[in-house]
Amino acid sequence: MSNSQRFLKTFSDIERWLRQQLHADRGVTFYQLVERFAEKNSSVRRYKEDLKEFADLRNAIVHERSDEHVIAEPNDRAVRDFERIMELLLKPPVIYPQFQKVVKSREQRDPISSAIKDMREGSFSQLPITSNGQFIALLTTETVVRWLASEVSEDLISLQSTEVEEVLRHVEDDNHYCFISKRATLDDALSKFAEVNDRGKNLDAILITEDGKIEQKLLGILTVYDLPEVHKTLAIGQK
Repeated sequence: MSNSQRFLKTFSDIERWLRQQLHADRGVTFYQLVERFAEKNSSVRRYKEDLKEFADLRNAIVHERSDEHVIAEPNDRAVRDFERIMELLLKPPVIYPQFQKVVKSREQRDPISSAIKDMREGSFSQLPITSNGQFIALLTTETVVRWLASEVSEDLISLQSTEVEEVLRHVEDDNHYCFISKRATLDDALSKFAEVNDRGKNLDAILITEDGKIEQKLLGILTVYDLPEVHKTLAIGQK
């Protein structure tokens, strides 16, 4: 199959998918399909400009035919990138199992020394805190630092006798984490970070459970430090 054939097939598959999603008839142009669905779909919104550029290339291939032969042949990279976009749109990567992991946690009555040790040994900055096994908060290194700063006037700080729940009183924002279903896409996760950022806040982590419910078992965690990996997964030009 030639590059132009592969390209036109990809265009047709994406256009058909967009029409199905929007229940749009043939009178709606490809540009309009992209614009409309981008308003409600984060994946289409991400690749909106790429889709429009590929639509322009498609028009050059289809509308300028001579003796039934195409006069524009896409290069290998253009075809691969377009096919990659189609894959990311029709089968968007989900958050699980890519970010599945055993999530370490501590009880709120545990000494803060134990929590700090876990964070150091595990090289992570966020630690779920539970009460009788039920998640209640997310401890971060920033919260630990704020607690230490509040105690600088004391001559002696006991990490052994100070419980985690006391340190949690120094959390700056209770809404610095959220839960998400394991079936959510990576774009859904990025949207969570963007929504919080748009409010002038920071989202430290997304906690993954079966249905995104707080009372369910933690299946994984995605933090701000994982965002480069997310963007790499969603990038075109590579697979």
